[in-house]
Amino acid sequence: MRVLQTVLTGPDECHYLPERQATMENLVVAQLSPEEYEQKMNEGWRKFGPVLFRPICDGCRECRPIRILAAEFSPSRSQRRALAKNADLEVRHARPTVDVARLALYNRYHTAQEVAKGWPEVEKSAEDYAFSFVHNPLPAVEISVWEEGVLRAVVLTDITPNTVSGVYHYYEPECEGRSIGTFAMLQTIALARLLEKPWAYFGYWVAACPSLSYKSKFNPCEIINPQGQWEPNNP
Repeated sequence: MRVLQTVLTGPDECHYLPERQATMENLVVAQLSPEEYEQKMNEGWRKFGPVLFRPICDGCRECRPIRILAAEFSPSRSQRRALAKNADLEVRHARPTVDVARLALYNRYHTAQEVAKGWPEVEKSAEDYAFSFVHNPLPAVEISVWEEGVLRAVVLTDITPNTVSGVYHYYEPECEGRSIGTFAMLQTIALARLLEKPWAYFGYWVAACPSLSYKSKFNPCEIINPQGQWEPNNP
């Protein structure tokens, strides 16, 4: 790994727990191997494009990495319903890219989340999207979901020796009634199985944040404890 710059941001209002303050450590990298990134994930780091980040908040350790045991995963009743509701959709695997359809869907999704969940206002340009999701030092797979040729959902993933790591997913807000977000997350686990990876990483889990707490519904899963060790999640 070759680090170009280390940047600390904050403390600012936490996006996940608004009553708290968040401080982030960021590394801008010029080189990063899949093996190095997997080790960094196991130390609590995540990344967008060439920027690695982790929370280093004073007195708070609520952002805890979570991973699903891919081979042992068994969908819940609601997850099986999501699979059934979307059985008519086409799932494609390819390298990440940016185009008009993806950018428009991303921005529609984010606008809907701003209204429904109070997410901060963001509108990505093609350059922003490419920086976060396309220009990547690691092997990457885009999982795209299509309905009769219309893009309905996208999952961006990084591939490391033992993991498929979900970077970000977004979907058509008008399709939320068919649980397409859950369907998209399930495709990350399916890709891990296809590639024979032991784990699907789902980023950070925050128990008190509805936008992130749902991740522990994919079982069996493991969460990093305050001592920095993976342990089974026992709901």
